[in-house]
Amino acid sequence: MTENTLETKEAFDEQRLLHTLKHYLPTQGPLKDFVHHNTLHAFQDMKFYDAIYKASAIFGYQTTLSLTEYRDLYAIERITPEVLSRVIVERKGSQDAKKWHSRALHKEYNGIIEPRVGRLRSEWRQLYPIDMDNAVQPLLFRIVCSYIDQGIAISPFPFEDHGLLSALRKLDSYSPVSFFKTQKVRDLLHDESCSITTLLEMLVGNNAYFEQYIYDQQFGHRGWSGLVSSIEDKPESLLYPKKISLEDMIILELLLEMDALDSRLGDQWKPLGDSLTQPPIDMFADEPSTELEEVIKIWQDAFEWSYYDTVLAGVILTLPARDTAEQQSAKSFQAIFCIDDREYSLRTYVESLDSHSETFGAPGFFGVEFYFHPAGAKFYDKLCPAPVTPKYLIKEVVEHGPHAHKKEIMYTKHSHTLARGFFFSYILGIPALGKFIANLVNPMMSPAIADAFAHMDPEADLTIVYKAKKTKKKACRSGLLSKKWLIELRSYFEVSA
Repeated sequence: MTENTLETKEAFDEQRLLHTLKHYLPTQGPLKDFVHHNTLHAFQDMKFYDAIYKASAIFGYQTTLSLTEYRDLYAIERITPEVLSRVIVERKGSQDAKKWHSRALHKEYNGIIEPRVGRLRSEWRQLYPIDMDNAVQPLLFRIVCSYIDQGIAISPFPFEDHGLLSALRKLDSYSPVSFFKTQKVRDLLHDESCSITTLLEMLVGNNAYFEQYIYDQQFGHRGWSGLVSSIEDKPESLLYPKKISLEDMIILELLLEMDALDSRLGDQWKPLGDSLTQPPIDMFADEPSTELEEVIKIWQDAFEWSYYDTVLAGVILTLPARDTAEQQSAKSFQAIFCIDDREYSLRTYVESLDSHSETFGAPGFFGVEFYFHPAGAKFYDKLCPAPVTPKYLIKEVVEHGPHAHKKEIMYTKHSHTLARGFFFSYILGIPALGKFIANLVNPMMSPAIADAFAHMDPEADLTIVYKAKKTKKKACRSGLLSKKWLIELRSYFEVSA
């Protein structure tokens, strides 16, 4: 990027940056939900090779095998010579086939990926004796984790209903100690007009580097940033919703960075942009294709084509003989499994034991998007992929009252205080050791182990509450629907293909 480009660069737009950043961050929802995420979702509107190479150039993703790995597969004939030659001719023509064949098999290339993300912020370590990630991230993660805690902590985060930054301001005002070491940063925390732009002007200086700096910062912990972004967009994804935004997290991290610099270096530092010689990078600029990328495309196509005939031949060999109509109706039983590699081996085993059985693969939520509310539970679970909005609420109904969950005295909440915790540690410590040894010899289920069946009563009925398209989501969540849309089935809920 030339100096001319810097002078004509658009003014930094904080809201545009946040919008674009959220698009590229992973959609990392809470793990209690059905997890499905395409890590390259931000590039899915592009052609395959264009997308993976652009993602690799920006973020350093390793999107293919290495050249050495492809050549090793060729050596053991997992990639066949015939297919490789055919792919080269199709891609490069017969006249250049010999040249590209030699490049694919013998020419050496530098396969080191130097991503655009991370280059700018790493300059702190070159200029000053400080590792910004180690200085900031441990405290940042503890604060964010404590704030969005879902009940693991003994007590909730103070003032959590006010939002992350507001809670920190009140906590800092009423507490004799602070997360921040310097008064300057504490004053900035209490200044509600303090924005991302204000802090970047202090830390970076030159606004041409602002966007690049934020990308470096947030993709240094993309999982945490993606989680906060997802919670901001869908606060209902948490059982215990919290008010938090990606903007608040960025401001907090910038404050922690400035605090680390001030506490360690005093006034002996200046904005990062004042000392840089490298021009700012256009994070999303296209790059021309390299010779190595063309070679990788050849190998990848050959790798895929080498498998097609083998896979199709294997499918044909394992297909059962076509049954007559009479034989098709005589099935001993049918079963539906999740369409998953882990379930496929079980399906194969079942069918090998009983040739008259029949199994099917289906999406993990079996095509029925719903919330499930166990009897006696405070919360409900969303049981379908993240992008899908459930239309049903299935409630567990128990006539004799909710069944009591098993409890373990070792995990009693009465041990949370200092005195009682000391007492229980000594009284229950030796029995706990004995139980631990017994479990090593003879493993058993316990309340400490996640068990889906423990949350359902085998004697319960399931009530299905249907939500029409025009019904508000809140009504579906609470089950408070008009009789027009209420269907109650006092039977077990069964889904068949």
